[in-house]
Amino acid sequence: MYNKKDLVKNLNELNYFIDEATLNNFIRNWKIDAIYEDEDGIEFYDNLAIIKLKKGISLKSQGYANEQIAHHIKNIAEEKQPQPKKEVKNLPAEKPALPSELQNLTIDVTGQTLQMLADAVAAKITADIKEQIQKSEFVTQLLEDGSLKKDNEILSQKVEELTQDNKKLAKRVEELELSRKRFPINFEYFRKFFN
Repeated sequence: MYNKKDLVKNLNELNYFIDEATLNNFIRNWKIDAIYEDEDGIEFYDNLAIIKLKKGISLKSQGYANEQIAHHIKNIAEEKQPQPKKEVKNLPAEKPALPSELQNLTIDVTGQTLQMLADAVAAKITADIKEQIQKSEFVTQLLEDGSLKKDNEILSQKVEELTQDNKKLAKRVEELELSRKRFPINFEYFRKFFN
């Protein structure tokens, strides 16, 4: 398993020179999922992620768009998926069975892997629920504090003041128009002659 720093180091060793910011963009744009996230939020990737990144970088250098690259990478993932094992019927009697210790070891490793994945999924779900609760509590607190209500009242007052100012201005313009109609003489015109 590799964290993002390990991925950058591994890709640089393979002559794919990128930094961590570029790696983050590639992972996001090409929809490369982590296989595990620890309690500190550090994501871990497998060898398939390296294969996807190498293919994606190669396609990017050829001018492919991110959507096309994501599609090609998804196809890689489907090709690399292990095929279901076919049942073998009528095994020859001379085929030796695996020792019970080896069978137990395989089961134990699988059990540990499943437990690790279950713990990671549970931690992720718990973190998401906590985040949603915190967001909900923040909105509730804002409503209880009345800060949103105060802001709305202040904005309402400002709008009312602006409306009153507009009415005053409209009235003043109307008065000036009436004044102009009553006294059509343009005093500015005559002022030129007397100065």
